[in-house]
Formats: sequence, structure tokens, C-alpha cells
Amino acid sequence: MRADLEQKVAAVLPAGVACLGGFTTARSPLSSGTNGCDVPDRRRPVVLTDGRSSSGDFLGKLGNFFFRAATADIPSPSSRADTALDPAKRAKSQKRKSPFFGGWDSMAGQWLAAAQPRAKVGVITAVALTERNFQFVYAQYNRWNGKLDEAIELGASFRRDALSWTRLKDSSFNEVQFGFSDGSWGTLLGPDAEERARFFPHMLGEGDPIP
Repeated sequence: MRADLEQKVAAVLPAGVACLGGFTTARSPLSSGTNGCDVPDRRRPVVLTDGRSSSGDFLGKLGNFFFRAATADIPSPSSRADTALDPAKRAKSQKRKSPFFGGWDSMAGQWLAAAQPRAKVGVITAVALTERNFQFVYAQYNRWNGKLDEAIELGASFRRDALSWTRLKDSSFNEVQFGFSDGSWGTLLGPDAEERARFFPHMLGEGDPIP
């Protein structure tokens, strides 16, 4: 996580809660499509409502629109939540190394939703590691020059022991799968190689099966 972002993240955490580090994350264009990890809009959190666009951000917003179109950022149908945690379906998804399993109400579904916020301004999604939790944090940035703006807020929090395993899906794009204690898993971009070694030293490799 870049130094200026880590400072802002640490400052917004509750009193007495230390930031042990963290990483940024985002949806994976490689795991999109009808059966992919693109969260339906109605399940994505609306964040940074007090943020105001800064100079040059409009051009960045326009570029972001075309990027989403080019990478097929199309929300998966809400019926995807009906897959539930059926053991038979899970076995098939394991064998196929599917990018997502568990439905939107599962822990993986909630994690994916937290990583794909909706905002009228540029937003960086960070995951801060504390002693007990993975804490999502949303920070405003200028989509034109990449500089951080003032708005920042806390998002969903997950206990660290709820994460059962991690697996590198594609090292070329830092695409990582996160598996949870309820049997679900989902795929996102980030953390990068250095952060994986630091925070997830036991991460499974690309050739390993899904647990």
C-alpha cells in the first residue's frame, strides 16, 4: 500500500486500533461474466457521498467509464445468490477452479461487494490489517492525476480468522482468491507479490487445487 494512503487509513481507524499494514484491491476483469465476480449494483456499498470532484477528475471519470466498458464490468445477475453453499455444487466449482462460489449472501459474496463500491468520485479500496480484523477503507482520489483527496471512510470489517485460505490465481495480474470459513470463495485483484509474501506467506500457488 502506498505510504500516503497507509497514513490516511491508519488515521481513520478507531482509537486504539493499530494498522499493521494493508493492500489495495479491485474487481478482476479476468473473473467477470455471468458466473463471475462482478457484484450486482444493488449489493455494492455506496461510499464517499460527501466527496467532491476536484480539478481534472472529470476526464478521469470519462476514462474510467470507457475502461469499465472495455473490461466488461457487467454486474452478475442477482440470481447468482441462489447458488447457496450446496456441497455438490461446491465440489464441481472446486474441480473447475471457478472464480466465485457461495452466492452473494456468503462471506465471499460480502467480501467481493465490499471491494466493489459505488461512488460519484474516484475511490481507492484498501484493506487494512489490524490485530483482529480485515478492515475495508475507502479513500477518494483524483482519477486524472492519482493524488489522494480528503474524503475517506470505513467499510465492512471481517475477522481475520474468517479467512481460511488464499490462492494465487494469476500472478501476471496479481489475481488472488480468498476462501472463507463458510466454504465460499471469491477472486479479486491484489495484493501484489510483496504484500502476499508479507501478509499471506502460506498462500497456495496457481497450480494448487482449491481446498
